[in-house]
Amino acid sequence: MSKKNMLSLGVFVLFLFAVVSLSMADDIKQRMKERLPVIVQMKQQGLVGENSKGYLEYVTSARPNPQIVDAENSDRKKVYSIIAKQQGATIDKVEQLRALQIVQKAAKGEFLQKADGTWYQK
Repeated sequence: MSKKNMLSLGVFVLFLFAVVSLSMADDIKQRMKERLPVIVQMKQQGLVGENSKGYLEYVTSARPNPQIVDAENSDRKKVYSIIAKQQGATIDKVEQLRALQIVQKAAKGEFLQKADGTWYQK
């Protein structure tokens, strides 16, 4: 295969990856948007909080809507992975930074987790 053909193939693969990534990102965004009202309600009820890695976690022994929490955390992990790849960072770093953003945006009364694992209400 000539260098020109290899370059064309490489550009095509990058383009294909970008299209798939954008499509996947739109799907993730839509799913997260659909789950948001339930998550907000669960936070207001004090059932879930945001942990120190940027994921939802139950803060009580009650475990309603586990499929919502699991799906949200799965999609967040995918988003964090995409961001890590785009930025050349580790997923751990993205999780830490996102957790800090979540703390800043959290509503009064929401449960948040400190780095040492302890929970508090904002």
